Amino acid sequence: MQGTDALRILSSLRGDALVVSTMTTSRLWPFVSSRKEDDLPISNCMGKASSVALGLALSQPARDVWVLDGDGSLAMSLGTLLSIAQAHPTNFVHVVCDDGVYTTVGGSPVPAARLADYAAIARAAGYPAAASFREASALQAALPQLLAGPRPLLVALAIESWDGLGEYGPMTQQVMDDRLIAGANRFWAFRHHLTGGGPDHRPEL
Repeated sequence: MQGTDALRILSSLRGDALVVSTMTTSRLWPFVSSRKEDDLPISNCMGKASSVALGLALSQPARDVWVLDGDGSLAMSLGTLLSIAQAHPTNFVHVVCDDGVYTTVGGSPVPAARLADYAAIARAAGYPAAASFREASALQAALPQLLAGPRPLLVALAIESWDGLGEYGPMTQQVMDDRLIAGANRFWAFRHHLTGGGPDHRPEL
């Protein structure tokens, strides 16, 4: 599915939830969120969004807390799934945007890109509910029922592209440093030379 479409669906169903976003989602979420006063972007601490959201959920038990995580961020600290499962916050919704790459740092591949099943990993860690989606229409249809069910809940979204990200794009573009952009492009050229290919999606630099 297209990432911004998925974010719009999430925004339409969040209610009064507090939303923690990180990295790619922290830059696109403001364009679709209608409750910016309840949004907490933490774009400069990759891998920590789910831990921050867990603390927020435990300290605000009367409010739903959503975290808009990335596959790269979650891969850096998979142990947080165990902590969340053990704490068992019944107000916690964990969204994982799985695009297979570290989009914010030029598109290098995430370990086990397109192989890891984050919903299955969450269930094995002890989440009482988890689901995966590849199509926005399926997400739109199923999410309301999932949100009415047990928590913590993990929702894994297979993201093929990020519409609108090109306006300031990966972190290499955000800092407007041509040397970093050139370095990222060299990485991809060298990786293609060594392997003959790359992941399914690589952001344009």
